[in-house]
Amino acid sequence: MSEGTYTSSARVACRTFPDSDIEAALHFCQQHEQLCPFMGTSNDRLVKMGRSMRSLLDLLEGEPLELSLERLVQESQLLVNDSISLQVPRVRFGKTDLQMPIVTLGCMRFQQEWGPRITNMNMVGSDCQDNLVEILKLAILKYGMIHIETARGYGSSELQLGCALKQLFLTTDIKREDLIIQVKVRPMKSVIEFRETIGESFQNLQIDYCDLFSLHGFNYEEQMKWVFGEEKMTVVSQTEKKNAEGNDEDEAKDASTQEADETCMSVLTEYMEAGKIKHLGFTTHGPTELICRLVAKDVFSYANIHYHYFGSYTATGGPDGKGNDLAVKMMQERGMGIFIISPFDKGGALYKPSKKLRSLTLPDMEPINFGMNWIWNHDKLADSNAQLHTFTIGAGRPSDLDNAAVAAYLHKTRPDDIVAKTKAVVERLNRAKNDALGKDFADHWWKGLPKAYQCKSLIEHNQIVWIYTVIKAYGMLEFGKMRYASFESNSSKWNATSSAEENIEKNIGKDPWGFVPGLALDPKRDYADELVGVPEENKLRVRQAQECVIKWCSKDPPVIEPKKSWPNIRRMSNMLSRKPKANPSQAGENGENGDGTSEVFIEEDFTIKPDWETSYDMRPWPDYPDQPKRE
Repeated sequence: MSEGTYTSSARVACRTFPDSDIEAALHFCQQHEQLCPFMGTSNDRLVKMGRSMRSLLDLLEGEPLELSLERLVQESQLLVNDSISLQVPRVRFGKTDLQMPIVTLGCMRFQQEWGPRITNMNMVGSDCQDNLVEILKLAILKYGMIHIETARGYGSSELQLGCALKQLFLTTDIKREDLIIQVKVRPMKSVIEFRETIGESFQNLQIDYCDLFSLHGFNYEEQMKWVFGEEKMTVVSQTEKKNAEGNDEDEAKDASTQEADETCMSVLTEYMEAGKIKHLGFTTHGPTELICRLVAKDVFSYANIHYHYFGSYTATGGPDGKGNDLAVKMMQERGMGIFIISPFDKGGALYKPSKKLRSLTLPDMEPINFGMNWIWNHDKLADSNAQLHTFTIGAGRPSDLDNAAVAAYLHKTRPDDIVAKTKAVVERLNRAKNDALGKDFADHWWKGLPKAYQCKSLIEHNQIVWIYTVIKAYGMLEFGKMRYASFESNSSKWNATSSAEENIEKNIGKDPWGFVPGLALDPKRDYADELVGVPEENKLRVRQAQECVIKWCSKDPPVIEPKKSWPNIRRMSNMLSRKPKANPSQAGENGENGDGTSEVFIEEDFTIKPDWETSYDMRPWPDYPDQPKRE
């Protein structure tokens, strides 16, 4: 069978330039007249085309390969076709009544640094700031991504963004009132510090008001007291502490502490009454139960939450196995805006998918497109029928916006086709999950698994078994390593001689812990006492899942000695496959039981499979905050 036109020319291009993605892309474009305009586009776009093309040749063959290359060509054409508009659609953002674009610009990947070191624009590299400005221009002017989201905790993001917006207001047709700007500040125990921090954010961004304000990282119980004043708190000002130094003891005490009824919510109410905050919401990595309590307060107009096909990140599993599905339903019932956080990264590292995952979504769409289409069509795909209004892209370079703009255009112009293809991908993914895990375990793996705050060891048992399931089902090894690395990082800072409270407060930090709670597994410890709520038919599988994650995802995988309390650890009993015996009188033979059933044992293969490898990485170069710090 002869190869298709695109397949043939792609092979020639990649064979001619085996070490240059950009030159392979240029050679490919030369062979197809409709792609000639694409040759004059940015280098980043050409690199992405070359990587995608080369990895497709490595992954697929025959008709699926030709169809996937054809889709790549069509989407590339759209990017340089000036006769069409790639302005993303807008939807009503719940009770805010704002017309929100279905793709928004997250500002946590284009700033120069994460930390607080940069205090003025003279410390920012011109290349970094130029890149940031180009991202804003493309997002706002061409793609209509008018929602801009940043946070006080995103290093130099606010400072750089404020300067860039001022420049654009002065030199382009962009006006402040055309944008939806979202400011995010974490809840704080000190009300004075909270007020000062909001003021600093407004000053950095050079704005008089924000359209959306979020209590950022509303992740743990104690923050309820700080925000809603469920009990009196001590208000401490760092400035007052310094001023009080040198005064007598009574004066220092009076200046540095004061009993107050004022809360974070009191401050926010003042800002809202003054017109400086238009709509109030929260962002969270917290457990579903906490999110539902916040929603039930009926004081928030919207929320930014994790909720993706592959899981709800730190809230995966949850009280009913559906992650944040319950929270989504509550938000819909109350008419709140539903904003999905980080579908490309926390939703499964879809910008660098495994070969297995990519083979399951192609030729219909790339994994990253599936992540978007599942969100946009959630009301047609999920039982809850809830509309998810928008999601954010943390763009590190202008080309990071392209894929979403094209996907949004296809979502708008070919809705029935996109829904049908998305449903087909869901079916393939569900089938792969059931084949890899067994349907019963795939549906009920989460039962009885505690989260970190529910057990003495502070192990995220729930998260760790989830990591096992997505690796086994979809080959998402790199994502699993990213998740487990967070637990290893927490463990590396843990001091065994200190209490858990001291470790979280001082060694790790309460806020970092709130975003990513949990410690790594200790391979020498048996956690049976914390798994008592796990159904008997799941216990061996759960324990083996833990061992798999240690071996697959640890930075330095340890040698694990079999535990006496873990019988059949390498021959786990698949209780859901207990089959009636043909002749009950033969009990005890061939692994059969005396109750008329036989157990089917599965020998777990701990080797890393070839199709778990990353197929390709869409990032042409490291994002600025991931690069070495500049002096």
